[in-house]
Amino acid sequence: MGNQSQASGAQRAGAQRAGERSPAAPPKAASARERILETARDSFYREGIRAVGVDTLIARSGVAKMSFYRSFRSKDELVCAYLEASAAEYWQWWDEVIGAHAHAPRKQLRALFAATVAYAISAEYRGCPFGNTLVEFPDERHPARAVIARFKAERHARLRELAKAAGARDPERLADQLGIMLEGSGFCAEAARPAGRASALVRAAETLIDAETRP
Repeated sequence: MGNQSQASGAQRAGAQRAGERSPAAPPKAASARERILETARDSFYREGIRAVGVDTLIARSGVAKMSFYRSFRSKDELVCAYLEASAAEYWQWWDEVIGAHAHAPRKQLRALFAATVAYAISAEYRGCPFGNTLVEFPDERHPARAVIARFKAERHARLRELAKAAGARDPERLADQLGIMLEGSGFCAEAARPAGRASALVRAAETLIDAETRP
């Protein structure tokens, strides 16, 4: 491992020196697929999936209709890609939040709730993309439902591991309880006193964690 790290460091240093001798390369242009997906992520989240049609996405992303259908065979396929990208971003955020409290699972759980409610009462919050999609597509046969199910299963597994590390008597039960509270965090934004409701939710999570991990 040490040799690999040293080699990587040397390679980076060489690349930096090479960069000093030559003009910076222009940034790589986004592909049609990337532009479509980025447009869909913004439009679906802010306006709703059913409210935004394919023609609107094509116009906003600046691609040809043929390019759209080469990238995504259908709008349903794009919806699934939107959810998968949202999940990947969420797990990156999750890892950053708990990474600030390594080897302290109780602090990690509290940090997750504090960060969740902070976003829920921010100006850019438009609800949970997975919950929003469930409302728009109640048919369990829709392919988006499978993506959402995988996301929820992953979140439950992660909560269960943190609960176990925190010393919960029943990690499965605590993970279920905390998952329900996380799903309800969005209602803080609907309150007359969003900051107060957000603080109350964090305190409620702390109380629950204390009760479930008390010897």
